[in-house]
Amino acid sequence: MKSMVKRVLVIADFADNEKLSLEKSRDITQPMDASILVVKFINCQADKSLSVEQQIATNEQLLSSQLQSVFEDSSRIDSKVVALEDEMVDWVVDYCNQHSVDFVIKTGHRSESLFHHPSDWHFIRHLPCPILIISHEKWKSQANILLTIDLAHDEAVHRKLNHLTLNWGLDWSKINQSELHAVFSIPIAKALLELDTVDESEVLRKKAPQAKEKLVSLLEEANMPSVVPHITVGPPEKTIPHLANELHSDLVILGTVGREGIGGWLLGNTAEKVLHKLRTDCLVVKLPLDEEI
Repeated sequence: MKSMVKRVLVIADFADNEKLSLEKSRDITQPMDASILVVKFINCQADKSLSVEQQIATNEQLLSSQLQSVFEDSSRIDSKVVALEDEMVDWVVDYCNQHSVDFVIKTGHRSESLFHHPSDWHFIRHLPCPILIISHEKWKSQANILLTIDLAHDEAVHRKLNHLTLNWGLDWSKINQSELHAVFSIPIAKALLELDTVDESEVLRKKAPQAKEKLVSLLEEANMPSVVPHITVGPPEKTIPHLANELHSDLVILGTVGREGIGGWLLGNTAEKVLHKLRTDCLVVKLPLDEEI
């Protein structure tokens, strides 16, 4: 894992999947020389029979017990129970900004609709650091990781994002000896897709050789020639989950600029659209704010 990772925040979510977030957090953070804070959020309005203080104390005991059962040395893990009055996302983003957190781990929620964006989407847009959104599936003994690459844009920010994605994949693979795959999806104009006037197989036949050459060149430039390249055609939100399923990938790493404002609310961004259809762990990485310009 990244040697620069010094602070990790884990959001404990027992409601969704008992200890899974803690178990994956343990496996991921063991190689790190990092401080780890596990936070559990509670809604005190749900139980009026106990005071806020009593509910916090009860959940602190539960969290401590869970940590002791999962981590061999739970003494190196800090924990905190937070009674929410405001949005969980706001608390986490504020904490990450104030304490320079390098990495967040949480369980995924996938209940999106047009007028309801779950916490995952808000984290992607507002967190200053990468976030691992974990699925409910355990990693296989022979794991593989799918890295998503954007070769359709040549702006500096996209080039940096590609290299950031590759670097995270390389460091992650060193932990568990995972096989790395990289995918670029050749884009097709939305209007053509809606009119159903494009032959995707023909687009792939014409454009795949040049695209693969460009992807292989990027991998060689990053000193990652052993990464298996894949070229697909069509919307990434369709092609990436499909390929991840075909490869039985345990993790997909996505780079995002994290679109903000009304445009982001209406259109989302590629990472959010891909995440909506993924059924595997997803690591979303973004450039520091001063590098997005």
